[in-house]
Amino acid sequence: MKDFHCRDAGMKCDYVARGQTDDDIVKDARTHAQQAHGMNVTPELEKTVRGLIHDESSDAHRRSMQK
Repeated sequence: MKDFHCRDAGMKCDYVARGQTDDDIVKDARTHAQQAHGMNVTPELEKTVRGLIHDESSDAHRRSMQK
């Protein structure tokens, strides 16, 4: 399982998108960004989100959980 933490993108937000694929996570994160933050997801923002997706067993995940 993989995840993306909204706060890793600089937001003061506890939202976490989880999924089996990066595409699933980006889809959920896009909906969240639009509904919760009123943001349009540009190609640049999508690239940032994809770079912040990580395995739940990774050190990056553990660091995200400590924020």
